[in-house]
Amino acid sequence: MKTILHKKSIIQKTLQVSCSTFMSRILGIIREYFIVKYLGAGVVSDAFFTAFKIPNSLRKIFAEGALSAAFIPTFVSIIHKEDRRNANRLMSLSFLFFESIVLILCTLVMWKAELVLRTIAPGFSVEQIKFAAPYLRILMPFIFFISSSALLAGALQSVNHFFVPAFSPVLLNIVFVSALIVCLIKQLPVEYLCFFILLGGLTQFLLHIVTYFKLHFSFDCIDTYAWKTFKDVLKKFIPCTIAMSVMEMSLFIDTSFASYLPPGSISLLRYANRFMGIPLGVFAVAFSTILLPHFSRVSTYAPKRLSFYLLEAAKLILWVTLPVALMMGFFGEKIFSTLFLSKKFTFTQVVEAHSILIAFLIGLFFFSLNKIILNVYYARHSTLLPTIVAVIATIINIGFNILLMRIWNATGLALATSLSIGLIQTILLLIFVRVMFDFRLYILPFLIFGARYCVQLVIVLTFMTGVYYVSEKFVAVLPSVLANFMLIGLGYWLWVGPLCIISMLILFYTKELFAVRLYFLD
Repeated sequence: MKTILHKKSIIQKTLQVSCSTFMSRILGIIREYFIVKYLGAGVVSDAFFTAFKIPNSLRKIFAEGALSAAFIPTFVSIIHKEDRRNANRLMSLSFLFFESIVLILCTLVMWKAELVLRTIAPGFSVEQIKFAAPYLRILMPFIFFISSSALLAGALQSVNHFFVPAFSPVLLNIVFVSALIVCLIKQLPVEYLCFFILLGGLTQFLLHIVTYFKLHFSFDCIDTYAWKTFKDVLKKFIPCTIAMSVMEMSLFIDTSFASYLPPGSISLLRYANRFMGIPLGVFAVAFSTILLPHFSRVSTYAPKRLSFYLLEAAKLILWVTLPVALMMGFFGEKIFSTLFLSKKFTFTQVVEAHSILIAFLIGLFFFSLNKIILNVYYARHSTLLPTIVAVIATIINIGFNILLMRIWNATGLALATSLSIGLIQTILLLIFVRVMFDFRLYILPFLIFGARYCVQLVIVLTFMTGVYYVSEKFVAVLPSVLANFMLIGLGYWLWVGPLCIISMLILFYTKELFAVRLYFLD
């Protein structure tokens, strides 16, 4: 009975985080809509996205990635001993150390902005560098506020408070969307948008610090125990920086290669990746966020149980990501045409963005599963092996980029990421976890589950595809203005969106008919 309650708690907390993330992603779609209206896909948009990518990727690498993975297991173990004062001391030392590094990093990047941009995007013209440099100087302090929030979020999550860390991206997107609307109406230069983003980061930090104190945490004097535990955090942090950042490192590499492609390629990669990131963030990231502290606790008293959790997490991830990837691939062209098609975003760019999205979706399951597998490593306090795997995957990604970019341009870059950072990294992580930790991988049960699920998917999605085409014929006979709105405008999603939701509900309620069993949902 205890186990059932516990798994229900995991799903409930995942749903709580997912709802906040879903709100953030919906706001993200609105944000992308206004970004295209404001910047389009060209020289200025490439310059802005490249400048913003640096602090934003550092956020995912340094703050939400390595810092969380290294800090949370140690902080959880201290809280588990009900030693709040030592936890406060560790927080004080961690905050001083990491944020000092961030401030130094910000200063160096702002000082040598042009050099950094030439390194990140060597194919940029002098004009593009000229646009991007002031954007980067304004945006760089964003990482200070976000990394501070990530440290505080680690403390909140250690006592199972997930709402504020999950809601803060929503708050950031609200500020971002508001800024874009103001900039569009007032025809303000891009520098104003950069200052608004900085304000959003500050707001997010203030929300975390207030909640931190409300949960009776504080900052305490640093002592010998704090230094001892901090050394453990630091030992994990350095390799975690490489392992957790592999996806972002790959996107940086993609940006470097894409800078040699026609103007707008960087923007198209970014737009497609943002849509692939919706299911990745709403489900996979939320699920892995909840599982990390849980895995950390399980590894202390029943490490062999992690093998079972990995199997069931993989099954649930496949159950969610496979139909989502199929539906997003099917409706991909409509996603970009209904939202973005305009003078600043041509039909040719719609087609290219769709093909890039499909290339990213090929790796969606593997990107998602990697986050869970990495949690197993970090729960077992192992950081070297994922680091080695990350380095190998990144080197392979560079090779695939060189090969595939020549054939398919930006689509080739996205496909290279899916194959190397997705598929190959998953295989390597599973091999190492099997060999080093004597994990039982349950490959045959997973394949049997996958086969049953594919049968269910074929039947359900074939039926729903028929319903879609019948509905499309019905909508087409409506008055021309309404029909156009419902077929080529935003109204398209008023009837397609519910069809997609109904498809997922049918998959859920018919899973027992196909013997599709999911531990976390049964």
